[in-house]
Parts: sequence; C-alpha cells; structure tokens
Amino acid sequence: MSNKFNASSLTEYCKSYARKVAGDFFAHHTVISGQELLKLSPVSQVNLFVISSLSDKWRSDAERFRSPFFDFEHPDVRQAMQVFMNTVSQHISVRRENLEPLLADATRRTLILLFDPRHYFDEALRNQPDFSLTADAAHLLTRYTQINKFVPAALEERMKGKSVVYVNQALNWLDEILMQRGRELEKPEKYIPLFSEKVLLDPGMLLRKSSYDSLPAQPLPAATKSFFDTEVENTVIPAAPLSPPPVNGSGTTVNGTPPDPDFTVKTHFLSDTGSAEEPVAPSMQPSQATAHLSDISTLEVNPVVNEESNGPVTVGETFYRAPIESISKSISLNQKFMFINQLFNGNAASYNEAIEELNRATSYDQARDLVSYRYAAQYLWDMSSDEVAMLIDILKRRFA
Repeated sequence: MSNKFNASSLTEYCKSYARKVAGDFFAHHTVISGQELLKLSPVSQVNLFVISSLSDKWRSDAERFRSPFFDFEHPDVRQAMQVFMNTVSQHISVRRENLEPLLADATRRTLILLFDPRHYFDEALRNQPDFSLTADAAHLLTRYTQINKFVPAALEERMKGKSVVYVNQALNWLDEILMQRGRELEKPEKYIPLFSEKVLLDPGMLLRKSSYDSLPAQPLPAATKSFFDTEVENTVIPAAPLSPPPVNGSGTTVNGTPPDPDFTVKTHFLSDTGSAEEPVAPSMQPSQATAHLSDISTLEVNPVVNEESNGPVTVGETFYRAPIESISKSISLNQKFMFINQLFNGNAASYNEAIEELNRATSYDQARDLVSYRYAAQYLWDMSSDEVAMLIDILKRRFA
C-alpha cells in the first residue's frame, strides 16, 4: 500500500465510487457485458483495470480446466480449448454483487497510478511470479495501462529479444525511465473532475498531509475470436478541457484532430511463450528513484486582518468574502459536483433548477427560506452539514 494515502479514506472512497457507478448502471440492468464495462466509468483506466481482472480470471479458469487424465497438448484439444474459451469470453455477464469488488479494486489501482505512479509500477513488478518478468507479462502491463502508459511501454521496449528477466533488472530500468522521463508523468488534477462526476474526489482527504502539500466502441467480433483478442477503442481524456471535445460525423474532433491511438488496447491471452534466457541474479533491494512534485505556497495580503485568528487574510479568504452577482458562476466545479452528489442525490437537473431559483430570490431571507423549508425538506438535508453551510455562505455573498 502506498504510504502517500490515508488508507481508510482511500478504501472508503473506492467503495463509495464502486457503489455509485454500479448503482447507476444496475438501476436499469441486471447484468453487464464486456462492451458495457468498457464505458462504465468516466475514467477509462478504471474500466481497463476491471477488464484486466476479468482476463486474469479467464486465464486461470482455463488452466484449472486441465486434467492429468487427458492430453491437453494434443493439437485438436488445444484448438478446441481455444475456441471454447474465446467463445466464453464473448459472453461476459457480471452481476452487481460480483462487479462492485472489481470496481473498488480498479478504482484503488487507478488512484495509486495517478498520485503515486512510482509505487504502482514498483508493486506491479515485485508481484510477478517467481520474481521474474516475462515478455508476455510486460506486454499485458502496457496493454492495460492508459495513464502514464509510456512507463510500461519503455519497459517492454527494453525487453525486446528477452523472454524473461529477473524483477531486479526491471526495477533498475524503472528507475532509469522515471529519472529520464519523470516530467512526462500525467497530472492528477485533470482526472479529479472525471472522478467527481460520480463521487466528489478531494485529494486533501484522500492523501496524507505531507503528500497533499507536495502535489503540483466498436461491435463484438466473431465468436471464434476472444473478447480479450479484440481491439478496444477507449475515450481520450483531454488534459485542458473538463469535458471531451465534440466529435463530428467524420469521426474526428471539431478541430479536425483524430482520436489518440495510444488509447487502443489489444488483448490476447492464450499465447505460447519462448524458452527463458538465463537472467541476472536477483536482488531484493528496493528501487531508488523518487518522485518530486512542486510545493504550493500561500500568498498573504498584509493590509487585511482575519478577525478570528488576528493574522493576515489570504488571497483565498479575500475572494470568498467578496460579494457575487451570480450564484452559479461563483460555485467551483468541485463544489458543484459535491452539491449534486451530497445535496441533490446525484441529480444534476434538480441542482440546476434549485440554483436558478435561488439566484432569482430578491433577498437573503427569501433564499434562506427556500433552503430551510423547501430543499431541506425535499432532499432530507442535514442543516448542520458542511455542504449546506457552504451553500449558505454563498447565499450570504450573493445578497451582501
């Protein structure tokens, strides 16, 4: 477990996220298929990790099917087994009670990959069987990694011509890759709104304080092929916009750029491996590379004094005390997701209607009555909650 995280907060968030995502889907379905899994979460990496878990299960089931009483190496048997397993893979059908644990684990892995990529890849390598990394395992790691994909791709590139290496060699490569290309690691900030579409993601609650302060579809193939053998086109997550750019009829974005080919995943699991070469003797010493993130400093405005602390008021405090002309425009994106999820039961339309009505109020007393006697009763709000207090503060600024 990465020591950057508050373990209990990470576990609770992952369970809540899995519960919300599964609940939204299974409110209208009884089972979910493989193609539906690929579009289940707004965060494509979460979906890929779920598929990865299913593929591991698929492979292990194929191995358990073998019996010492029959020749499973006979060409006819091998061919029949592959056709059978590939056909089974085309009929993925998962119920909610079986999906939620996979979703929670996929969410956990994605968050660690985002906020502590060094630990994620280190752990992925150390968990390889027999402390050895095979070419097939390296290829699978690349295939199911969308975020910071360049790391496993570089590892796989260094394995060319080698069928297997000891993990200590792979860890040395990992150190070199991160030291040379560490600046290419993706920023977690661009994924926070995507997670918050379902459940508000607050890094300040998720991470330990020291870590937080240092932060800067296509159709099914023929039944003779495996679901895990098909090409899966994943949605490209833009770095700057908070929602993906629209796509026109020609299949390109409005600005004419094609989808990012790096998010194409190909899978094949029943492949033969070559003979292992003699690897270098292993070492269990941990790898030495560390991630460095920029510090965040707080600006202070000297002439203004905070009445509660008798200290200078920060820029943020000055901003949040200033009067506003529009309630909706003063609510940040993270606040919006929090209000929708915590106050309006995840219903964005109800949130929009309420904000518009509050914005039309002619006085603070009228707006406060709407909150106290209408919305609180309708949505069973806890008037002492932080979310309601935050909304009330915004109303005070609106009618200041």
